[in-house]
Amino acid sequence: MIVNVFLNNLKSLEAQIERKGLSYNLDTPGALDVSNEPNFVSDQSYVEQIKRANREVFTLYELAREFGSSVNLHETLALFTRKIGEFVPFDTCTVYLLDSTRETAAAEHIDGKGGPAFKGRHIRVGEGPTGEALKTGTIVKNVDPAPDFPVSQQDLVDDYVAMVSLPLHADDTLIGAVSLYSREASGYGDEHLRLLETISRIAADAIAKSLRHLEAETYALTDPMTGLPNARSLQAQFEKEAARAMRGGTSFQLLMLDLDGFKAVNDTFGHKTGDRMLKEIGRIIRLQLRDYDFLARYAGDEFVAIIPNVKPEDVTDLCARIESAVNSFALQTGEGVARVGVSLGASGYQKVGDTFDEMIVAADKAMYADKSNRKRLHESSTNLTAELRKPVEASHFPVEAGPMEVISLEDIESHIIPAEGCIVELDETHIISTAVN
Repeated sequence: MIVNVFLNNLKSLEAQIERKGLSYNLDTPGALDVSNEPNFVSDQSYVEQIKRANREVFTLYELAREFGSSVNLHETLALFTRKIGEFVPFDTCTVYLLDSTRETAAAEHIDGKGGPAFKGRHIRVGEGPTGEALKTGTIVKNVDPAPDFPVSQQDLVDDYVAMVSLPLHADDTLIGAVSLYSREASGYGDEHLRLLETISRIAADAIAKSLRHLEAETYALTDPMTGLPNARSLQAQFEKEAARAMRGGTSFQLLMLDLDGFKAVNDTFGHKTGDRMLKEIGRIIRLQLRDYDFLARYAGDEFVAIIPNVKPEDVTDLCARIESAVNSFALQTGEGVARVGVSLGASGYQKVGDTFDEMIVAADKAMYADKSNRKRLHESSTNLTAELRKPVEASHFPVEAGPMEVISLEDIESHIIPAEGCIVELDETHIISTAVN
């Protein structure tokens, strides 16, 4: 009955509240801004205090709802600093998030002035006010901001005179800190800090959720062994390149790379060394590519690269450079030196096909043809070397071989060479590489 009475008279009650000046608008930015009210509790009537408290409750409820609907890290951090700015004054607000080592925190989002001084900034735990907040897990307030910056950046931040840094905890786990830098000497009062803590407590859980979402997305598209994109990411990139090629009437090349001798590395040195080898080879291949080329670990010891805007002769040169770089690499282990080679095959978009599967199959066939051809060369070279070293009687030669006699190529081709007592003279056109790739 009482509830019905209130509901039936709601409009008239709200009108009376409005006439007496006791209403408030939750949509007004800065509703909780106490930047000019350091002693607002003692200066305001009880009615005003109750009104402000109710306003805070409703505003924080809206804040929690907004945070709850966001899973994108950038959007979450932008919302966080924007809400702080509505309630607590700052000239610059920076959110630092701990990296995987938990020894440093990177400036992931910057709001306000002084962006160049903060962009790419990394804070070591324990160094400067923000580092102290990260180390102790407690708020650092109204201190000189200068120690947060290296000497080389002091001219960019020398007009900041006060700051506060608050650690961010989610589920009792420290994930970073939010630091507010001010050019006002008055600094931050207790009510500023209370509101900052309240907003940060709500935001920290949302930030942690966004980080987990980002991590899940990263793992879904990244090979954890090498840190390169995985097969799923490769196919998505192929679709992008194919669409771009169709629009612009261009083409691109798909390279298949397969490591030679990788099983021997695993068998000889163990799978941990094999894992290290995959990571290092991925890095070496990546160094031979341009910034906008795409490299992925496809499966096992296979890598695939997408090379846009390239001529066929440039692909040949690229393959040679990759092969040389891989062949030159030696992985030092406690049991010796591990080496691998690489076989490569290329396929051109719309020349051999226009689907992902067609181009992969074509590049794979080209790669295995390259591998088989070089194996045959290696076997031929090995057989020739064995034949050259086979001991025979000196009577097989048309000339009497002295201790240091030189035998010509014609003699080699028509006679068996003795194991000792001669020097074989070959011109460059008859040299066969014995490198195993």
